[in-house]
Amino acid sequence: MRLQRRVHLPRERRARRGGMPLGTETVADIQGSRPAGTRGSRSRWRTVGLIAAGMVAGAIVASTALPAYRALAQSYPQISTVPVTASQEQVGSPAVAVYQKLQPSIVLVTNQSTVQSYYGTQSQLAWGSGVIFDPSGYIVTNDHVVRGATKITVTLSDGSTYTAHLVGGDASTDLAVIKINAPKPLPAATFANSADVVPGELAIAIGNPLGPQFSQSVTQGIVSAMRPMLYGLDPNAQRVTEMIQTDAPINPGNSGGALANAQGEVIGIVSMKVAQSGGSQSIAAAGLGFAIPSNTVRGVVNQLVRYGQVKRAWLGIGVTQNPQDVLPTQAQTLTVSQVYSPGPSAGKLQDGDVIVAWQGQKVLNYYQLVNDINNTTPGQTVRLTVRRGNATVTESIQLGTEPAAEAAQNQAQTVPQGGGSSPWPFPFPFPNG
Repeated sequence: MRLQRRVHLPRERRARRGGMPLGTETVADIQGSRPAGTRGSRSRWRTVGLIAAGMVAGAIVASTALPAYRALAQSYPQISTVPVTASQEQVGSPAVAVYQKLQPSIVLVTNQSTVQSYYGTQSQLAWGSGVIFDPSGYIVTNDHVVRGATKITVTLSDGSTYTAHLVGGDASTDLAVIKINAPKPLPAATFANSADVVPGELAIAIGNPLGPQFSQSVTQGIVSAMRPMLYGLDPNAQRVTEMIQTDAPINPGNSGGALANAQGEVIGIVSMKVAQSGGSQSIAAAGLGFAIPSNTVRGVVNQLVRYGQVKRAWLGIGVTQNPQDVLPTQAQTLTVSQVYSPGPSAGKLQDGDVIVAWQGQKVLNYYQLVNDINNTTPGQTVRLTVRRGNATVTESIQLGTEPAAEAAQNQAQTVPQGGGSSPWPFPFPFPNG
């Protein structure tokens, strides 16, 4: 018997012997060239087995390599976040606690007024801030925020709005009281004793800079100084007030808002900032804002609520000043030029008397004298020391009440409304410019 030797040719040679061009065979061609059950079928199953084994091996490799990959990825710099508790936030900045305590007491005040223009009578809106000081709906703000309004609207921190009525305003101190009727008690702010305020302590302003778009904004700074200034809406009837100077950023619309200490207590009502421009001596000032001290606010507001106006003490004299213009910290000679009769000083002071002291304290200048009178009440008796010729005389004088005509002059409005922006005195008239 003749033995036949089966020779396994390489794939390339088998392809050539079969007349098939190299590289043109398909899976169907290869499988279809052998009957089922031949070696080709076994080879196919072996191939499938090898693929399955490879997949299992790959899965095993992946399962062992993935933790290593993750560990490698975690070694690279990456950002992660952690929850921050409210207590931790307050530790980071006292302003957080102050804002949470005081913000519900800060309101948006909208002044709707009418103005005459080229097109006739038009309505305009202006905005400011206010501070709730009594749960029944009493709010303190700046007089210039509500002055000239035909309608006053108050928006609370929760977004609810109410129509307010004017209780009373005082142009000399630029303070006013308005009231709303809310269905429930309102959160009232706590006012601190401004006599305890010292330069360098924290100062936080909360208000509505530029109106509703930036309402309930909080800014932080320090108390820069306690500074006596000539202040008031009427430049012909301004009074000396010790103002709180701060570098906390304030803008039009902050008027009437709160300046608070680190305990969330109101130390002043924000009123103005330095902003002068134009001319050869223009000033680019930053961080020069001012607030009316809370002690001044308390005295004025209590009278506005009770009387609708401020009843001021009256000495009943006229004085000449030499030199005429000085800063509040500079010395000035005050000479009595007129004694009103009837009046508190009639029969006690004379023309030509030089004022030396008030209640035993030296009178530096006119600013200080006016401030001393403002800090008293009608009917109070004070000791006034004057130099009369070569003699020094001290008189006890019971102060009267400022006459209605003089009070009306002090209430005269000289700051124009207009422009559709906050009625902020911008720039505001300061002593000597």
